[in-house]
Amino acid sequence: MSGTVPAFPPRRLAEVRARDPRIVAGLMTGTSMDGLDLVILRVPAGVPRRFELLAQASEPMPAALRAALAPQGALSLAEACRLDRALGLWFADALERLVRASGHLPDLVGSHGQTVFHEHGVITCQLGEPAFLAERLGCPVVSDFRRNDVAAGGCGAPLVPVVDRWLLERPGEGVLALNLGGIANLSVVPPAESGLPVLGFDCGPGNMILDELARRATGGRLACDRDGRMAVAGRVDRTLLEDLLADPRLHREPPLSLGREQFGAGFVDALLHRVRPADERAWCDLLATATAFTVEAVARAIARRVPAAYRPALLVASGGGVYNPELLRRLAEAVAPLPVVPSDALGLPAGLKEPIAFALLAAARIEGIPAGLPEVTGAARSVLLGKITEN
Repeated sequence: MSGTVPAFPPRRLAEVRARDPRIVAGLMTGTSMDGLDLVILRVPAGVPRRFELLAQASEPMPAALRAALAPQGALSLAEACRLDRALGLWFADALERLVRASGHLPDLVGSHGQTVFHEHGVITCQLGEPAFLAERLGCPVVSDFRRNDVAAGGCGAPLVPVVDRWLLERPGEGVLALNLGGIANLSVVPPAESGLPVLGFDCGPGNMILDELARRATGGRLACDRDGRMAVAGRVDRTLLEDLLADPRLHREPPLSLGREQFGAGFVDALLHRVRPADERAWCDLLATATAFTVEAVARAIARRVPAAYRPALLVASGGGVYNPELLRRLAEAVAPLPVVPSDALGLPAGLKEPIAFALLAAARIEGIPAGLPEVTGAARSVLLGKITEN
């Protein structure tokens, strides 16, 4: 399929800008590199505060792609170029399949790309050439969302807090929006009438350490601690937990963005060198401790960094971690009496929040709406997020 170009009618940028509503696709591969999530939305023109979900899909990352992406920060230029092409073609194949299955042809695509390197406030690199999507779908593609913010002095992440404001802001009370992806990141949305800025920062690892430990504990048989079963069977090592929570990277003041460079395979290598689990029980204890690490890092970040003036009334959870009942149970205990509500209950599918966010950010980009938040990323000003590719 990757060698053919379907005969979708071309949609030029000027034409797409004039449409109301627009059909917008969003694509996201996360730091866990486990797969690609795709959505197709109907989005009214203007500030994208509403959407209708028309279609969705998730595809596991091909094993060869995942293996090639594994050596974070160690890719040669040739390897990076080949991966850029391979990811771009995979994105185009996957979105074409969803379009043909659903019958909804997008006017616009927002594609975040696969992050392969991110150095706080200096360098950010996402692969997945958007020209393949633009050529295959015949429409404009917004991609490379982080670099304009970095150029303006920001750290390029997190970018979703502005979307959390668009979708979750309410009068009279604040909302905490927690995404439990590979990394746990938090948006602090103030009451609508308060005049306060949105805050946002990474709290620490989300599922990243848990997934890598589950893979190693099972020899690759499992890609995650399904339903948190291994963690449930283990006991938390409190001494190890406190050592993990003392990591100075968690205690930097925002702007704060984290990734595989901090909590990826290298972190797990060092952890296993220290702990050396010898049997199934020891692995379960380590998963229990890693689960507690994710939860406590979030709880302590909330206690330390959410001002009382924001009056948070609930915590809205999304991302893959929502489907780990043990993780969610421990989180609810750690932040009590603050209620924890999966974002599905508010009409925002928990497993699809990030592709939805980048579809909405793409819509904002072609509207000319600056979506960068200097108070979140540290940029000197609010900038337009993303570059536009046309076929």
